[in-house]
Amino acid sequence: MDIDPTLIEDAPEEEYETTDMMNFSQTVVEGDLLDECNHDTNFDAFDAPIGRVASNEEFSPAMVEEEDVITQFPVETPRGSKVWYPNVDVTLKPKIGDYYESVSVAEATYRKYAEQAGFDVRLSNKKINKLGVITGRYFVCSRTGKPPEKYFDSLDVVPGGRKQRNSNIKRTGCQACMKIHFVKERGRYEIYKFVEKHNHELFIPEEMIFLRARRQLQYADHRVVMHGSTSKIGITKAHRMRNALKGGTEFSSCTARDYLNFKRDMMKHVGNKDAQMLVNKLENRRKVCPEYFVEYKRKDNELISIFWADETARLNYKMFGDVISFDATYRTNKHAMIFVPFVAIDNHKSSVVVGAALINGENIPNYTWILQAFMKAHGRQPLFVITDQCPAMKQAIPMISSYLAHSTPFRSDFNKLVWNVHLEPVVFEKKWNEMIDSYGLQGDGWFDEMYRIRESWIPAYYKDCHMSGLMKTTSRSESINAFFNVFAEYENDLTGFITAFDNAIDEQRGKHGSLEVTTKCSAPRLVSPCDIEAQAAKVYTRRIFFDIQNELRKAVWRCGWGTCVEDGETKIYMITHKNKRKEVKATYKVVQIKKDNTIDCSCNLFVRIGILCRHALKVMLNDESDCIPEKYILQRWRRDLVPVQWLPPSIRYGEVDVDKHRLMGKAFNVFEHQVARVRQNNEALSNFVDYMEKWDFANAVDVPTQSQSEMKQASFEEHLGVAVPENAETLPPTGIRNKGCGTNSRMKSSKERAISKGKKLKRKCRLCLQEGTHDSRNCPTRDARK
Repeated sequence: MDIDPTLIEDAPEEEYETTDMMNFSQTVVEGDLLDECNHDTNFDAFDAPIGRVASNEEFSPAMVEEEDVITQFPVETPRGSKVWYPNVDVTLKPKIGDYYESVSVAEATYRKYAEQAGFDVRLSNKKINKLGVITGRYFVCSRTGKPPEKYFDSLDVVPGGRKQRNSNIKRTGCQACMKIHFVKERGRYEIYKFVEKHNHELFIPEEMIFLRARRQLQYADHRVVMHGSTSKIGITKAHRMRNALKGGTEFSSCTARDYLNFKRDMMKHVGNKDAQMLVNKLENRRKVCPEYFVEYKRKDNELISIFWADETARLNYKMFGDVISFDATYRTNKHAMIFVPFVAIDNHKSSVVVGAALINGENIPNYTWILQAFMKAHGRQPLFVITDQCPAMKQAIPMISSYLAHSTPFRSDFNKLVWNVHLEPVVFEKKWNEMIDSYGLQGDGWFDEMYRIRESWIPAYYKDCHMSGLMKTTSRSESINAFFNVFAEYENDLTGFITAFDNAIDEQRGKHGSLEVTTKCSAPRLVSPCDIEAQAAKVYTRRIFFDIQNELRKAVWRCGWGTCVEDGETKIYMITHKNKRKEVKATYKVVQIKKDNTIDCSCNLFVRIGILCRHALKVMLNDESDCIPEKYILQRWRRDLVPVQWLPPSIRYGEVDVDKHRLMGKAFNVFEHQVARVRQNNEALSNFVDYMEKWDFANAVDVPTQSQSEMKQASFEEHLGVAVPENAETLPPTGIRNKGCGTNSRMKSSKERAISKGKKLKRKCRLCLQEGTHDSRNCPTRDARK
């Protein structure tokens, strides 16, 4: 940190603080020693001699013969113990009386020396004044201090209690250190004590990468863990990817366990306040953007349901909300809350989310509430809603008959009958009964139920409904659920879930933007000199234009003329529909009224999907029409309806510093670009590395390095985008058991059940007076006695 000398001169040096910047009392998951910081709180505690270690005055590196010197000087004391002196360049070795501009510069110098010497550094005691300015600092060897005392008594072991941990001891009482204090006359920090010797063997350079200092996670590692967890990238895979990108273990010595510990700390940082943080985050977005909609419901302080829709989702519904679909999906968060996205189809025939909800169970009150919230957000009802049946019905068909479940003729006949949009209801009912009789399905419960609700799912009954052909099943919802499951995982809390949701929406809208740019910046290849095709290429999106182009092609090659009846301004055409073998499969009636430029076909394609069919286009081509009437160009299929949204939610709603975010992105890009430039030239690459190291050292005063705890805390706040509240009024739900969650019991074989039964203690039955595993209530002789 930067020091104002006037602060130090005016403030009395009365306050002391003992710190250990590495939190050795923190429990790691496994593999690491549970270190305890047991050093003395006295500021001069490390000056005391420990054991039989010789002093600098008694022994020196000069006592070791030159041919034995490699990386360290082992020196044996008269009492038989050893001390080690590092063999490093004199220019790197600190000297008593050296001055530094700041504590961070002194720390960087000592760490650089320690790296060459072969030991790790720990920040120990510091002396501060009443203004919080550091006036003294200790840098010690990581093996300084007494080993923690642990007691174990085999006579006092609690059955089923926690197993005694068998850990290693790292503290050896090493006295190696560097101590600095602030000199008022010079306005700088001075080294007033430097102990070079160690009472333990030092590490060679190849071993240094495994020391704790090298295993500290950097900011980039934090980003990999946090963003990986919200993109469904596991810890092990994220660690392997990071190692590969950095060039191997030599340059990335932190382990997958370190990554896992960091994620654990992040989850612990949030605790059980994630529901409150989710509510706060969405309400903060509403304050920044009034068009952002959010409503939630809680009971007994537990979150029951929450619905949200941002400004783009509401605009999407305004443009494309004629037909929507929604379906529930599971395993998106650790609280087992059910995720319900509402899906529509945009002008590129892609799925778009127009709202989303989380509920604590699939029941009528919850669905009623989220539908009311949906209506409040969008202000109008959709024309058509596709929902799913009970999941149990999905399993009904295979249970009817193993033959029918795998019968190709049955499935073919069933699909042709059910999804034929050209059938009339009377014809459908007749053919349904014929199919039931043909396959012997009379009296089957499932087919009887499906026939009873036929008006809710058979296209023949709603083919005249506007835009009913956009979605026939919940496949759009199932597809969007699978899409979200690529980002969300069941281990995430609710804050992690909303971040994963934002990432998924970003990708979805990025795809929409890409399609918009493709439509705007390129022209499709026309297959005919027809003016109608050229007009369609200008007004429709690229995907819809290809549909129109296909209808035009089939109007020429698959449609034929039947009869034509003219009645004043009205003409009635009978257009035949042919297959690939030129066989007439159907005939459709096209009614044309030239007075008001109206054309209507009995196939109802325009009503069901919103584009003119091949039969109507056949008539228009025959009349040499040069354009499609405006009334038949629906607004929902035009281009440039919804603006392209590139900014992520964290920037749009002010959850991060926008300038900082952009500068960081630019810094990463510049660095990667420079590395790509110099990677083929070793000299240029060496100069680039030297320049970056010099820049790092020169800016150590102005831009001090954050401690690990400070960096971790800052990463948490940056990733979450919302502060952790002190008190949580809204808690996550508990006790959720969704469909198909199981009973936590597995099937057992008869042999295993017999073995388990044989282990039961036998008792005497009061009814048969025999010893066994039964009693009088379930005695085998009970029924016989009656």
